[in-house]
Amino acid sequence: QLHKDTTSLCLKCLVNMGKHTILLLQLAPAKRSRTFHDFETVADAMNGICNLFEASLKQQFPGKKNITYDVSQLFQYIDELPDCSVLIFDDRLNAYAPYGKEWVKKRIFVHLKKVAGAK
Repeated sequence: QLHKDTTSLCLKCLVNMGKHTILLLQLAPAKRSRTFHDFETVADAMNGICNLFEASLKQQFPGKKNITYDVSQLFQYIDELPDCSVLIFDDRLNAYAPYGKEWVKKRIFVHLKKVAGAK
């Protein structure tokens, strides 16, 4: 049963990869820090989250030319955000389906594995 559910989740992820995606973020405790980013695909949104994390690292370490990190640090960044979720357009519903932090982290992991395999 668990394997079937996991397979369904992965298939759903693959189907959603090309869908319009809105990334909703709250970068600080203040509600006025809420923002959104608009992406053509789920993969673009996952890249966008990675880029935001990398920008925050550059702010933290302005003198460093090369900054490296691992996925656990990226996940910690996501966990520490007051809000990080996505809305993905679902053609069947003609509406956006919401996904939270845990889903985002799973998709980022899959996305980074795919990117690393392509290099």
